[in-house]
Amino acid sequence: MKRSFLIVVLCLFSLSSFAGKDPANYPLKVHILQVAWGSHIPRFNEYRATGRGNVWDGDSVHAFDFTYDCSFPVRRSARNQPYLGKWKKQQVRLDLLEPKIGTKDKYQECELQTTLHPGVYFFGDGNISEISQEEYKKMKAPHETAQAAPAAASKVSIASTPDSAEIEVDGEFMGNTPSTLELEPGEHNIAVKKAGYKAWEKKLKLTSGEINLNAELEADGSK
Repeated sequence: MKRSFLIVVLCLFSLSSFAGKDPANYPLKVHILQVAWGSHIPRFNEYRATGRGNVWDGDSVHAFDFTYDCSFPVRRSARNQPYLGKWKKQQVRLDLLEPKIGTKDKYQECELQTTLHPGVYFFGDGNISEISQEEYKKMKAPHETAQAAPAAASKVSIASTPDSAEIEVDGEFMGNTPSTLELEPGEHNIAVKKAGYKAWEKKLKLTSGEINLNAELEADGSK
C-alpha cells in the first residue's frame, strides 16, 4: 500500500513539474551557440554540459558561459528559434523553457549556472569570439537598415538522407533537416552535418525565389 501511494505521489509530482509554466513569464530570449557534453545518459535522464550563448533582455544583449545538469538536453538553437528564459538569480542562474516533446502546452525547465560577459558572442567562419557592445552595434546597423527596406528573401528548402542532420549557413547553426529557411540574397555557404557521416557542403549565390536542396550524406568510414 505504501509503495502504491509513493508511486502515485511521484507521478503527480512529475506531471506537475511540466504543468503551470507559462511562456509569458519567460521574457528573455536565449541563443545557445555551443554545447560541449560532459555526461550524456538518456536512459537515466542525465544530461550535463557546458557551453556558450547570448541572452537578450529587450534590446540589451550579453554573452554568457554556462554549465547545467538537467533531465533533458539543451542543444544549440537556431538564430530564429531562441529558447525562452528568465533569471532565477540575476546573471548567475538562468532558467530555460522548452516544450515537452509529444505533449501540448506542457513545458520543461532547465537551470543554467551562468557567467555573464560584458560583450556579445559572434559566430563567424565556424568560430565563436566575443566582440564589444560597440562592435556589435556597428555590425547590427547595416542589418537593421536592410530590414527597413528589405530585398526579396530567398526561400531555401533543405532535406537530407538520413534526416535530422544539422544545417549551418555561413558557419551558423540554423536548425535541422528538413527545414525551409529564408536567406538574404547573395553568396552563402551551406553545410549539412550529422555524426557518423561526411559533411555535405554547397556554395550558392541566391537571388529572390525558391530553391530545393537534398543532401545525400555519405557514411564516414573512418569512424
